[in-house]
Amino acid sequence: MRDMPFKIKETILGFSIAIIFVFFVVFGIKAFYKEPKYENFCKPAVLIDVISYDGYSSPYPYRVKEPNENICVQTNTKYDEFRKNCAENKLDIIYEYDAKGCQIAKECTSCNRDYQKARNIYFRNVFIISGIVGIVSIVIGAVLGIMSVSAGLFGGGVLTIIYGTMNYWSELADWARFIILGIALAVLIYLGYKGFSVFGFQKKEINKAKGKR
Repeated sequence: MRDMPFKIKETILGFSIAIIFVFFVVFGIKAFYKEPKYENFCKPAVLIDVISYDGYSSPYPYRVKEPNENICVQTNTKYDEFRKNCAENKLDIIYEYDAKGCQIAKECTSCNRDYQKARNIYFRNVFIISGIVGIVSIVIGAVLGIMSVSAGLFGGGVLTIIYGTMNYWSELADWARFIILGIALAVLIYLGYKGFSVFGFQKKEINKAKGKR
């Protein structure tokens, strides 16, 4: 019973290390590896009509400024034709409104597509960095002799890997998700079955118990 307060302190310390470790990694990545910004690709204050390439969708933003459909019918016809041509090349449209409140298509642009591409590459790299840091943290935590620190680094490594995976999850193919989840599940089941003895955790506890005798 005398060991209970110490066990509680170990648990709190390990949990704290895990949480702080994740925040340390996350903000470290944000500080030294900047996320792409939309304004670095598309000019600020420019209206861009993002086209759905899977089919011809209604313009966005919607034509709420058009006071009378008959006034804009000629402009709309030209705009729709221009929009279809941009869609064929998988480009978006830079547009503006004229004095009548009708949409005028100015030019096709790839800025939004370029931004999304850069963003995907960024989160892919974050996924890789988080995975490497997480694995290293798990290995270090597994070989350390202090249980609270070991558990904290082990838990922090797992959470770091989860952070990187969740950021890039939407871009992963179904087969990649299946493999990642399969590996994670297999590792957790293996560690649970072995009781962490494969990393020496059990041995540390036995040695600690012998020392008390």
